[in-house]
Amino acid sequence: MNHSNSTPTASDGDFASSEVSSSGGTPTHQQSISSRSPHPDGSEHGGKRNGNYAYPTDGAMFFKILVPSVAAGAIIGKGGETIAMLQQDTQTRIKMSKATDFFPGTNERVCVVYGPTPESILQVYDFVAQKIREKPDSVSKGPSEFDTKQSTEREKQVKILVPNSTAGMIIGKAGNYIKYIKEESGAYVQISQKAKDHAITERCITVIGDEGQARKACGLILTKIFEDPLSNTCPNLSYADVVGPVPNYVSVWNVRPTRVEDTPVC
Repeated sequence: MNHSNSTPTASDGDFASSEVSSSGGTPTHQQSISSRSPHPDGSEHGGKRNGNYAYPTDGAMFFKILVPSVAAGAIIGKGGETIAMLQQDTQTRIKMSKATDFFPGTNERVCVVYGPTPESILQVYDFVAQKIREKPDSVSKGPSEFDTKQSTEREKQVKILVPNSTAGMIIGKAGNYIKYIKEESGAYVQISQKAKDHAITERCITVIGDEGQARKACGLILTKIFEDPLSNTCPNLSYADVVGPVPNYVSVWNVRPTRVEDTPVC
């Protein structure tokens, strides 16, 4: 894919979307291309914009990741041109939270990618990860600081938000699936604790590794996202109404992955 590398203007931060409805059935492959496309303000108005058709969002499976604000502008592009081209090339739909609307406890924006298959979403992931590597955010922080001997450079991290139900599937019984992800990909994987006050019904998965390791791990995580019928229950982009502390990170894969007590209860 050949996407524009135009330097975004300050107004490009306004390319954001309102919250999406999760009603309706999952679109079929024949419905992959829709006449709905994003306007510069991220509205859901129908119609055609710059020849771009995008995947419908209602009831669709999606991949929700965190993007450092410094990289978000490069992903959106001037006037939304880059993100519109990316949607067209991958037959997906991409939404980004507003420029000042960050995930709680971070300075990172929320990006939601809707697509018909894991591979279509991984194509978008490749582009987003590239922009994060090109524009590392040295001051970026996670939902809370976590202690790890692994590299914590932001350009080597992928931060994925999933509902509690999906997190349980990704962990697996006695941590077996998260162990499998680590062994297959070579990446280091951490997951946030489950919120006790239900202020956030999602958990943040952090994948740490090189380009190939992170992509492999994300593919395995996407498999569970597509398997979970409840994975599309948290389509919101904004967390502005969330108050209180954000759950701390805990490792679900350690030197002793087979010990049940080392694995968080979902």
